[in-house]
Amino acid sequence: MMSETTVFLPVAEAYDRWSGVYDSYDNPMVFGAGQVVQRLADHVGGQIVVEFGCGTGRNLLKLKQHGAAKLVGCDLSSGMLDQARTRDPTLVLLHQDMTRPLPLPDGSADLVLFSLTLEHVADLVPPMREARRLLRAAGRIAIIEIHPFMSLSNVAAHFRDGGKIVEMPTFPHQFSDYLNAAASSGLQIAECREWRPRDFQGPIPNKVLKRGPDFPLLVEFSLRR
Repeated sequence: MMSETTVFLPVAEAYDRWSGVYDSYDNPMVFGAGQVVQRLADHVGGQIVVEFGCGTGRNLLKLKQHGAAKLVGCDLSSGMLDQARTRDPTLVLLHQDMTRPLPLPDGSADLVLFSLTLEHVADLVPPMREARRLLRAAGRIAIIEIHPFMSLSNVAAHFRDGGKIVEMPTFPHQFSDYLNAAASSGLQIAECREWRPRDFQGPIPNKVLKRGPDFPLLVEFSLRR
């Protein structure tokens, strides 16, 4: 049997390559994040949502189905944005690095979402500060990311493409990184939840249970001004 080779690509190029199969790829983190977004969806009726690192638009569409009034997404990968446009041409999509200011007015969002994106950012402060700028007074920021325990186990974004494993730049953030970045950005942590496989609903893929039902896979933060 031939061994797989590893290819290391810049983030945008890697996600461009992944974009065509991303939504059908067997990814336990994406499965778990989808469950967390489903919980958020119960509270977005009539709201304006901005997602940093929106990818193929799967989260935005779920929020739209639950009554979000306007949906805006930004992503560094043109390939992922093409997939999002194909899914729903009404989405407002920006081809942009999340560490740079978005062309949106202050106080224009009820919910700002980060889902499995901040692991690609070395410094969490710039995107968090920008999220705070966009947030309305009563709005909230939702962060859904790989749990630090998983990061310590060298779990990071990657995918198989034929006989190759494609990897990209990632940064294993710890709890202190999120706490310090929030404080530096003028944000308060309203809630922190750790998600285990046993917390998910419905049939659970085998990959999600790889480390057992009680090993935390994701961490979710709710931040407010």
